[in-house]
Amino acid sequence: MKVGLVGIGRMGRVLAGLLAGQVDLVIFDRNIEKVEKAAEEISVSTVGSLGEMAELGIVILALPDPEVVSCIKVFNDIGKNITVINIATNASQNMLNSIADSHVKCICAKFIGHAGEIALGHSPVIIVNQFPVEVVAQTVEIFQLVGQVIVGKADLVYTINTVAAQKAIEAGVAIEEVLKQKGISDPGIIKNAIGQVAAGVMKSYADGTLGPFAREIVQSVKHKNETKSL
Repeated sequence: MKVGLVGIGRMGRVLAGLLAGQVDLVIFDRNIEKVEKAAEEISVSTVGSLGEMAELGIVILALPDPEVVSCIKVFNDIGKNITVINIATNASQNMLNSIADSHVKCICAKFIGHAGEIALGHSPVIIVNQFPVEVVAQTVEIFQLVGQVIVGKADLVYTINTVAAQKAIEAGVAIEEVLKQKGISDPGIIKNAIGQVAAGVMKSYADGTLGPFAREIVQSVKHKNETKSL
């Protein structure tokens, strides 16, 4: 299967690496140096324009929201039948549908995952939108090569990722503030307390592999939260 990928930013580069060798991948980015470097590293082909991308028939957009809109408008003008898969969290299915002409079929495939963690080998969950029905199966076929795929309402990923990011940042800020209040201000210590201890504990909590001491803390936190809600 020949698949185009537009955008070799953080997530786009990770996705390209995962798809390379599993599909006939062709990549494009306005940054010529970046796209040529990526193509050499993962042994894939490149094209020099969105017009050439449209010839492939199926293209993934790994771009910021405004650029997703711009690309779809370009595909509208080109006039060729094409399936466009958007992975930008903030670009909603309804927004894409309102922009795209009838020959441009748009579907969202959104990642519950972090580019850095995925690059380290952690598998993401990807929600492929349930509509339009005629392009769901092909989209699932592609993204099953990358992680666990669920067909549903892809726009829920915005809420999921926002809650997770906000709570993680709140925890990081709280750890930094409490340590400084206790007279611990060394940047290296704070970095590791957040990046290794806290992050490691959160991963163990998610995986269900916490030790006895940490499980006691979980019960204490849950009890405290239940008490607050009464």
